[in-house]
Amino acid sequence: MKPLTSMLAALTLVVSVSLTLSVSAQTATPDPCVLPEGVTTDPAPYFVGMGDAHGVMARHSLAIIDYTCAVQADPTYAPAYARRAVSETALGDGDAAMADFDQAIALDETLVEAYVNRGMFYAQAGNFGLALADFSLALALEPDNMAALNNRAIVNAIEGNFDLALADLEQALDLDPNEPATYATQGAVYSALAAQSYQQFLIASGSERALLPAGSPGSVLAAVDDSLRTGNYNIWLALMRQGN
Repeated sequence: MKPLTSMLAALTLVVSVSLTLSVSAQTATPDPCVLPEGVTTDPAPYFVGMGDAHGVMARHSLAIIDYTCAVQADPTYAPAYARRAVSETALGDGDAAMADFDQAIALDETLVEAYVNRGMFYAQAGNFGLALADFSLALALEPDNMAALNNRAIVNAIEGNFDLALADLEQALDLDPNEPATYATQGAVYSALAAQSYQQFLIASGSERALLPAGSPGSVLAAVDDSLRTGNYNIWLALMRQGN
């Protein structure tokens, strides 16, 4: 009986090992950095493209995995670091984002997107001087970069340099007169100018509650907006002054 017992024990062991291997194969996590079967493109650009797709859907954790795969495939591929930094910024990992922005620029000093997005990072952190420097570097490399023009205009407006902001926006509109975002930023700048002018009016009038000749600032702006749509220009007439 001993031979039979040994055979049964051996058979049991084989079955056990086979089942274990089968379960392991089914539960093993696939390597995210392996190209899908049939894909023959360079892995770094491929994974950056995958990361971009995840980033558009705000799936930044997955995007970071994709960009990391790109970095592993080609540690000298600067866009992988620059794009990963954007997703890291979105997830609030500022230290990692800054390291990746810097690495991207160290690898490719002409990578405009790295300067534009690092400039946004600086602006969000309140470092407006560094933001302006990055946007200006981007424009030195690519003078018609719409994002850099728009972003530099915004930072200049924040700092009260409305003339510089409007100059950038006029340049952007010359490049593309049909870009809605440029008009939105331009409108915000003019609104800020209107608020600044009202503050100067209060100072000159000597009263913190003085009304404009045509009413409160809110009513004046609403009426001006209405006049643009309806052609009713009475608001402008109310601002006229008699000669002495």
